[in-house]
Amino acid sequence: MSVIRKANSFIKDLLLVSRVGVLLAPLRFPAKFFYNFSLLSSWVNKNSGKVPYKDFYTPFRNYDNRVKLHEHVVNSEGLAKKPIHYLEFGVASGTSFRWWIGTNQHPGSRFFGFDTFEGLPEDWHFFKKGAFSFDTPLLEDPRGTFIKGLFQDTVYKFLDNYRANIDTPEATRVLHLDADLYSSTLFALTMLAPFLRNGDILLFDEFNIPNHEFAAWNDFVRSYYIQYEVIGSVNNFYQTAIKVIK
Repeated sequence: MSVIRKANSFIKDLLLVSRVGVLLAPLRFPAKFFYNFSLLSSWVNKNSGKVPYKDFYTPFRNYDNRVKLHEHVVNSEGLAKKPIHYLEFGVASGTSFRWWIGTNQHPGSRFFGFDTFEGLPEDWHFFKKGAFSFDTPLLEDPRGTFIKGLFQDTVYKFLDNYRANIDTPEATRVLHLDADLYSSTLFALTMLAPFLRNGDILLFDEFNIPNHEFAAWNDFVRSYYIQYEVIGSVNNFYQTAIKVIK
């Protein structure tokens, strides 16, 4: 065994000094895509048969179906009249934020929306940095708050205050991950990991993009040993709802 380990180290170091990795640089993206796509395909194959609410497979996506998914989550989990803490990462124009704050009327519910409101902080998929820039939406409901800035700059301070001032500890947390990017999604998940409890809900808005939201979720689950079940999906898992069961 020691001979194998030494041979392994020798070959690895030899490859490093040869700089062959530099020559392989153009293959990084396709290799990463196909790796994550294979993981996504395996995930869908494993979970699709168990999902109680889904449209898989449908030949055409209808983005408005995500409202039907949210309605299913609200009805199946009884979220319309109980207190919830809704945290949305990636608010954009505020369409989904307004839907949730209008659907749940419990006075103890709280709604927090995180966004730069200056567009994507880096390129994503077919979109360039700065895409999806919107003005901060106006809110009339005092239960709602928007937090402007990069997640990496705002979430730490928010969670310090949140931890110290939770006035409805029994509330179900609903995390809406609509940040698109791998980096933003993974950061949000990691920061909220200590707060997740059995029954909390996570909603993904672009889940089946292999290198971003799915990759972030997959890395998060493997790193934190999260136990969960998929409770709904639409548009071939583009929008996906997951319940924590840890």
